[in-house]
Amino acid sequence: MSTLYKFNKYLLFILFGFILVFLPACEKDDVKPDDPKILARNEFYELMKEWYFWYDKMPDVDVEDYDTPEELLKALRYLPYDRFSYIASKTEFENVVQGKYIGHGFGYSFDSEGNPWIIFVFKDSPLYPEGVRRGWRIVKVNGKVISQSNIGTIFGDSKEGVENTIEFLTPSDSTVIITTAKKEIQKNTVLHSDILHIGGKIVAHLVFEGFREPSENELADAFGFFKNAGANEMILDLRYNPGGIISVTTLLGSLISGEDTDNRLFFKYLHNDKKTSYDEEVTFAKEPNSLNLKSLIVITSRSTYSASEIIINCLKPYLNVVTIGDATGGKPVGMYVWYSDYADYAFVPISFKIINANGEGDYFEGILPDASCEDDITRQFNDREEACLKEAIYYLTTGSFSGRKGRFVSQPLKERLTLEDEIGAI
Repeated sequence: MSTLYKFNKYLLFILFGFILVFLPACEKDDVKPDDPKILARNEFYELMKEWYFWYDKMPDVDVEDYDTPEELLKALRYLPYDRFSYIASKTEFENVVQGKYIGHGFGYSFDSEGNPWIIFVFKDSPLYPEGVRRGWRIVKVNGKVISQSNIGTIFGDSKEGVENTIEFLTPSDSTVIITTAKKEIQKNTVLHSDILHIGGKIVAHLVFEGFREPSENELADAFGFFKNAGANEMILDLRYNPGGIISVTTLLGSLISGEDTDNRLFFKYLHNDKKTSYDEEVTFAKEPNSLNLKSLIVITSRSTYSASEIIINCLKPYLNVVTIGDATGGKPVGMYVWYSDYADYAFVPISFKIINANGEGDYFEGILPDASCEDDITRQFNDREEACLKEAIYYLTTGSFSGRKGRFVSQPLKERLTLEDEIGAI
């Protein structure tokens, strides 16, 4: 049937090796040979019956009632737990793995009054050399005010060359108007790194956006810098990190924990009862630039998912892990990826769950923070007055939390059903 790209276990989890898996597909004589979507629908149904983590909880359906794999997935999804399975084109999916997409190269968020703000800008963005940074407010696009209802369409199609004129308000209250065209953006996943000196402690501070193919070199550079600086504490900012490649997850966990966890159990994959032979244990690796930390502070939000949650949950048996911000997104499960034999589809259904060395997982409602604070989108990541960083510094200084909550309201759980959700940027 389909070729399984055993994507290094995908949470979004991706590329580990290539394994051919032949599932009991429908006979090609059963469908019209000139209708690839029907053929793809049928192979997807067979796939779900074998590999879907909740195959035994799927509703009974008549597959002939659905014309495409996308329609069938919507009918088969096990709710409320599966907020994540999706289908994309092969090229779109591969671009996400590589950290590439078509756009302007920035992330955004709305404040409590409905104003949109820049929350990060990738270095490959045409806006980066123009000086656009986190903390700039988007006033208008092509003369129109942005709202939460039109944000998905106001920037136009995701095609190279699509131009938009964007009016910004800078932190100094200056108006800046820039006309810029969409292009293929190569994400940098380390958005910021620096060293903080706090009460005699040398604190590594890393803002990490995603576990992608380019991340290994970026993390090597960042942790080489931290190691040379003598870092003995760490603030890891994962507030905008939706997950990614499992090899990068293992790398980051190993760089944080160090020699005390070398070759010890990091986490386990557990599959449905048809696929228990694929259950697997993943151990920490020995890394020369590991920091050998005993504790870790992680800044989180509802946009902190899967691989990011593995870092939190699966380091807890070995380190004192403290979380600050909002509850995480709640994705203790992951996916494999199958390419259709008949049409341009990448099938990405939930295929396994993750537990730590203590057997703990199932955080579908998210991992609750030890201290709550709002994402202060008006301030730079290294601004010590930024609410979450300020709380982390308070904890490192005093060993307790400030108790400041301000206007904090925890955000609801989100669905991540499309490739746009995985990209997380414009």
